[in-house]
Amino acid sequence: MAKDLPIAKLLRECGYASDAAQAAGRQALEDAGVTRAGKERIAEWKRADAEAALRARVTLLCDACREAGLGSEGIAAGAGDRCVVCEGSANRRGALIFARACDRARFHRVIFVGGSPDIRRELPGLLPDLDVRVVDGTIARPGRDVQREMDGCDVVVLLGSTEINHTVSATWAGPKTVSTQSRGISAFLLEASAKVEARAGR
Repeated sequence: MAKDLPIAKLLRECGYASDAAQAAGRQALEDAGVTRAGKERIAEWKRADAEAALRARVTLLCDACREAGLGSEGIAAGAGDRCVVCEGSANRRGALIFARACDRARFHRVIFVGGSPDIRRELPGLLPDLDVRVVDGTIARPGRDVQREMDGCDVVVLLGSTEINHTVSATWAGPKTVSTQSRGISAFLLEASAKVEARAGR
């Protein structure tokens, strides 16, 4: 016998937790013909159809993404809901804002200097549409090598409040460089975004 599950549970697993989101999700499933009014359970094999219907018909947006201009139309995400833009991740939101700033400035190749090993591992994955290079801020390199890399990039972001030595930051200073003093991925990406936006507006 085919398994089934409560529709409310399926909606929660898809990120629709608040009463408003559950009602909107339920309506979307009914409009798509995945379920009908009054039914409380849904066959497990319909999960893919249900998720596709939700993606096509409902846009849950958190206030932070809406205020950042990452989405303007949709249902306000409530407590426990998962925003379709940032998916509940401040780092993802910061990365989207930074990527938008780079697009406006026509920057594609970005070098980040500094950051912990975890930060350096995470940054490229957060910015898949950019050509991202991360540099260990604790290891000095010959000036000619640094200059060669700077010549080939659009912007260098110095992560000043992370793991970075003064001698390294000094080597990477130049007209393509923006410096941040914020801690945490989301915070320094937002700070860098503002500085890249300022350059785009010149």
